[in-house]
Formats: sequence, C-alpha cells, structure tokens
Amino acid sequence: MEKTTATRAAALWHVKLQDDPNNPELLQQFDVWLRADPRHPQAWAEVNKTITLLQQAAPERRRAERPAAQAAHKPVWKRRAFQSWAGGLAALACVSMFVFAPDAMIWAQADYSTGYSQTKEVRLRDGSVVQLAPRSAIAIQFTQTTRIVSLLRGQGLFTVHHNAQRPFTVKAGAVTATDLGTVFDVAMEDNHTTVAVKEGSSRVAAPGALGASQDLYAGDWLRVSGHTTQTGKQNPEMVGVWATGLLMARAMRVSDFVAALRPWSHRHIFVLDQQLAEKRVTGVYNVRDPMQALRLAVRPHGGNVQTVLPDLALVTGPG
Repeated sequence: MEKTTATRAAALWHVKLQDDPNNPELLQQFDVWLRADPRHPQAWAEVNKTITLLQQAAPERRRAERPAAQAAHKPVWKRRAFQSWAGGLAALACVSMFVFAPDAMIWAQADYSTGYSQTKEVRLRDGSVVQLAPRSAIAIQFTQTTRIVSLLRGQGLFTVHHNAQRPFTVKAGAVTATDLGTVFDVAMEDNHTTVAVKEGSSRVAAPGALGASQDLYAGDWLRVSGHTTQTGKQNPEMVGVWATGLLMARAMRVSDFVAALRPWSHRHIFVLDQQLAEKRVTGVYNVRDPMQALRLAVRPHGGNVQTVLPDLALVTGPG
C-alpha cells in the first residue's frame, strides 16, 4: 500500500510540474516531498520511466514526429497544449497501471463483483442477502457447518439468515465479523476496515488489534487500523445508507470524502491542494452524480473540480 501511495503521488507531481515547470514554490514543495521518504525518489524514477515508455509508444506521438521545419509552423500554444495533454494522459496511465493492476487478481478470486458506479444485490443459497457497493468483490465458501464470505475489496451490507448451528462469518483482511442475528456493514478502505451494525448484533475479532472479540449492537461501529481500534455509535438507520445512493458526511475531511466518492465515478479523482484536502465537509450527497456531489462539497471552501481528461478529475484550491 505504501508503494501504491508513493507512486500515485509521484504521478500527480508529474502532472503538476508539467503544467507549471518554472514555479519556484512548486519546485521547492516537490523537493521537500522527494526528500521526505526514501520511497519517493524510487517512485519518481519509476513514474518517469513508465511515462517515457508510454509516450514513446503513443500513436499521437508517432503522428507528431514530423520534420522540424513542418513542426515549427504549428502554433506554440498548440504544441504546449498537446505536450500538457500527453503528459497528463501518460501520468494517468501510469497511475492506472500501478494502482489498478492488482484488480485482475482480485476479480479472478471473486464469485461476485461490481465495477465503477455499479451496485449489486447478491442472494446467497442460505437465504442471506449481500448488497455490494461499487468496486467491491466477495468470495463465497459454504460448507455443511460453516458459511464464510471473504470481502476481497470494497464494501458490503450483509442481511444474514441466522443459523446458530452454522455460523455466518465475513472476513475482511485480518478482521472477522460473525453474525449473531444481524444486518451489518463491512467496509475495507486503504488503511482500515470498519464494521457497523444496523440490526441485531455481530461479534468482531481482529488478532493483534483486539485483545478479545467484541460484540457490537445496533448503531455500534468498530474500525481497525493496523494494531489500533476505534469504536463509536451512530443512528442505526444511517448504516448502509450508501445502498440508497447517498453519502452522509459529518465533519468529513475533503480527502476522505473523495476517497468515499471514488468508487462511484469512472474518473480518477485527485486533490492537488493539501490545505483543501484537510477542510471539513458536512451534508448529504447524491453519489450517483459523483462530479456534482464533489463540486457541492468543495465549493464552500473555494475548491474547483476540473475534468481535464475523460478519465481524470483534479480538485484544486481557491485561486
């Protein structure tokens, strides 16, 4: 995960430096980032190598390789626009390759999965029902004595047909949630896994994070991040509200809002302004129109959303 994050950041730095290569403040910020972690120079080198290969292979580049005299007549602003567009496209391809290449492995293991903006209701043979969020995948393993669903990625709302003689367990990484007669939501994000109970109760275990298993009841939630845990309560009606196409944000950081929104959009969304990323968002947003939801969320903070490519949206700060 750390390598993916460094590679994503390196690709974004490429886009920003391509757009404004002579900005001394930007160059200084880049230098600080480069020195902040030994993984950063390696990620930067990998991104540049990949972008160079992509640009060399791009059909647009081959068509653009004309005699110098002919190319000289092309207006400078068009050449610069093309170079910026090509650099952005290459960076996007680079991000896609490093961030989403593992998808193939996940989909190969999955019995059910969803794509961007897609939800799915899965009715299991025991009578239980799983609502899958976008960009989610599960694998089913039922025996005569156990029922195990592995959440390979994303999020699922589980309505379980209770059978005390045949436990129903959801595995999400190192976290397991076992049905005690319940409706519960399990979400896997970059650095944590969250279990929230809508009805009934669920027993959660996380070796290394929880000293012992913990029972959650309606409205309870538990989040596991590495070896630490957080717990809290919310209105049970708000658990799994994403299944209705709504995102409930309560003092949510813009960066977290974007992370929650990403599966609902086919565009890759990146926040380029760190100060804006830390701003807080509160409200109810329609995730079935993710770009509009994003614009409404950042507008009060002076943020702007630019769809610079069909598959890329950049969130910038005021100015």
